[in-house]
Amino acid sequence: MVSFVFDNIIGQKKVISSLKQEIRDGRVPQSLLFYGKPYTGKLTAALEMARSLTCEKEKAEWSCTCRACELQRLLIYKDTVLLGSRYFSQEIAASADVLKRNEKEFARYLFIRAVRKMLRRFDPFLWEGNEIRLRKIQPAVQEAEEMLEVISPGNPLPDGKKLAVLIGKIEERCRIIERTIITDNIPVDQVRKAVSWAHTSTTGKHKVIILENADRMQDSSRNALLKVLEEPPEGVFFILTTTRKEGIIPTILSRLRSYYFEERSKGETGMVLEKIFREDPEKYAGLKEYFMAWSNINPESLKTKAVEFLQSVLSEDDRSFDFNAVDRNSVIPFLEELVLLLRKALRKEDSIKGMYERIDLDHLEKWNSMIKDCVIQIEQFNQRTSLSLESLYYKMRGMYEKVH
Repeated sequence: MVSFVFDNIIGQKKVISSLKQEIRDGRVPQSLLFYGKPYTGKLTAALEMARSLTCEKEKAEWSCTCRACELQRLLIYKDTVLLGSRYFSQEIAASADVLKRNEKEFARYLFIRAVRKMLRRFDPFLWEGNEIRLRKIQPAVQEAEEMLEVISPGNPLPDGKKLAVLIGKIEERCRIIERTIITDNIPVDQVRKAVSWAHTSTTGKHKVIILENADRMQDSSRNALLKVLEEPPEGVFFILTTTRKEGIIPTILSRLRSYYFEERSKGETGMVLEKIFREDPEKYAGLKEYFMAWSNINPESLKTKAVEFLQSVLSEDDRSFDFNAVDRNSVIPFLEELVLLLRKALRKEDSIKGMYERIDLDHLEKWNSMIKDCVIQIEQFNQRTSLSLESLYYKMRGMYEKVH
């Protein structure tokens, strides 16, 4: 059975149909924005678009044997560049588990691609001028790449125990990299390096630059990107992804063609869990819960902390919350839980009775805005987690005390 471009994406029929039609008609714009909620397949679609644009046989079937497609499937095609942050550790851990349980070729690709989504952020040219920082993790990057070669398709896999040990070593190298150097935003020097690279010649058909979570760029990075989007070099395509379209400044947004990735249905989410991750779809409420299970984040603990935080805001005696109790990896899920808690207050759910009587609609609207600002401070400006939460706490409490 022939597998065509984007056939590895479950759901998203409307947007995928549009993208396929534009590829067939040769009308793919040079600047694209894929936006929608987390876990909707935006990066997967961006990587497939990159493969279709660089395919030497035009059709870009998943099984295409052209050199460009072979390299793209392994995420080592040099004319595609990746920038930005992602839930690297969770995806790597989840795909590692799949490979340990299922040694088929699809599982190799799943794990290799998950790891290289991180490693490709360290293409040397992106770090020119920052070699000292790169040197800290270069051994880990090189070792991870060497070990990935062992499990590449076409090579015999080590036996069960040896394979598990090898995968564990790769995961450890990735943890070292993530702890040492990964940031949430896209540094301006990397944007400038990518823009400079875009103007260099290529032996392939096209170049593709993918910027993940582009809303997290600071002003200097946005300005550097804006200049090239105004007049992109011929044969160079820019694909931005975001979960917050409103976080893309209007001057950049006006130069992008937007594609909406809708939230998957329960059935489609179940298919992702079952077909890709070989998990029982009834075991998880959704992909967010599935990946969170691989993050060492306890959802119940986050809910408890969110309740404690809100109780502290509402307390009469300025009962302090332990701002160090939420670390960098769990702060965004924590803030999401806090938003859910406020929604429960709006619906006056019995589970938080005793709090919602003291919260009115005006509180909720302003507090939600404060939480959004807190997310921006953390993701876009890399503000320290404890400082961000403390600032949020006193802003929420200050507003509450004014009317009580």
